[in-house]
Amino acid sequence: MRKILLTIFSVTFVFIGTINACPLEEEDQNKMLSELCTMDDGDWSSNRLNEMIILFKFGKLPPEKSNKGNRMLAALTCSFRNYKN
Repeated sequence: MRKILLTIFSVTFVFIGTINACPLEEEDQNKMLSELCTMDDGDWSSNRLNEMIILFKFGKLPPEKSNKGNRMLAALTCSFRNYKN
């Protein structure tokens, strides 16, 4: 009985696939990115926050992640956003 329930439970997850969240409107995306960028004090020392900014803007992290690379990409993303506004 346990094996049958486990099989049914695991098969359900296989056929469900990925769950996509509702896409955000451009205005909401800009507001959220703005809030993430203002959380930092300009030092860009928080790697977690840098990764959140990169993930929010580009949807994935670069293949070769490093703290220095994340810091530069997040800083450039936020600087460009500030320049554009």
